[in-house]
Amino acid sequence: MVHPEPNEMDPPNGVAVPLQPPRRTPPAWKIHGALILAQMLFGGGSVVGKLGVSKFNPILFAFIREGSAGPLLCIMAYMKERALPNPRHLWWFLVTGIFIFANQLCFIVGIKLSNAVVGSAWQPSQAIMVTAIAIAIGWEKATFFKITGILLAFGGACFIVFYGARMQSGSAELAGNILYFFNCLGTALYVICAKPMYKYYPPMSITAWSYITASVMMAIACLIANNVDPLYHFICDDCPHGSKWNVPTSAIFALFYWILLNSVGAYLLITWGNTYADASLTLAYTPLQPATSAILSFILISAGIKGKLEEPGLNILGVIGIFIGLAAVIYDNRKSQKTEQQKSRISYVKVSSVVGDAEGKDGSAEFMIGMDDSQDPAE
Repeated sequence: MVHPEPNEMDPPNGVAVPLQPPRRTPPAWKIHGALILAQMLFGGGSVVGKLGVSKFNPILFAFIREGSAGPLLCIMAYMKERALPNPRHLWWFLVTGIFIFANQLCFIVGIKLSNAVVGSAWQPSQAIMVTAIAIAIGWEKATFFKITGILLAFGGACFIVFYGARMQSGSAELAGNILYFFNCLGTALYVICAKPMYKYYPPMSITAWSYITASVMMAIACLIANNVDPLYHFICDDCPHGSKWNVPTSAIFALFYWILLNSVGAYLLITWGNTYADASLTLAYTPLQPATSAILSFILISAGIKGKLEEPGLNILGVIGIFIGLAAVIYDNRKSQKTEQQKSRISYVKVSSVVGDAEGKDGSAEFMIGMDDSQDPAE
């Protein structure tokens, strides 16, 4: 997806869109804390969702989640930010909505067919996809630590997924892993495509209106699945006869968790963090998802709450690679921040020097202050 030029986003008749005023960057610990909490909520959601979709149509589960979270997010966003989409931007919310729809549909059906820890272990691949796309379109620079860290995290996640796995062609396990791939791709594309909108809308509004379009698409997907019997029986082979539109009581807690914590809480945290962090750093904490899922699964199984949960085996050792990779990405981000700060200080010293030498030479100091750091003074 190509980053839209500013004139593509302008409304008709030459009326300027009120750009958002420059935001003061929050402390680094708040940005990192928001991203960590979001990923831990997602990791817990994998386990809760696996228990919730037992004998329950997963697409109906997703539709109820989207249909509830979308309006709730819109109400919250309007009360807080009083921002409504410009008609010229509706197509962009359609694009981000498509990617949220694909992400969530593939994940919940994947959880139904596969298991929770495997679903969470796939999530670090989002950072690889985001970085590859961001580098390809020139938004970010490839660095040794960034690429190495993400590959290490992905390698650890692959170890969790494939060590000791037995997947046959046409099996539910194989289908679940294919869906997890598209789930991660959808999330990565949402992060990339939402980035340009921060110039025009606050983070909560972007999430809210993207969710509304996603909920409409989920309603269509639910109607199709419930009227195509072979598809329905494949994704819900344990559902009782005549229960296509039934919501079992065992799914109520999972629905509340996914609506309030996954859909509202975690997505708002990620969207807010994406405002201040690089696109790849926004998803660099995804390795926390399999760790959270594995630990929560172990605790629930030990407590006798098993359902269709599977206790992690030796494949959980892949978490070691995940955390080493995570440390490398964080180190690279901090290194980049320090470099930028040093450049800013050097620029300030240069400007101060010019101001000192420019007494009586009107305009020279003003000229240097107005230049971008990368701009050639001769231009």
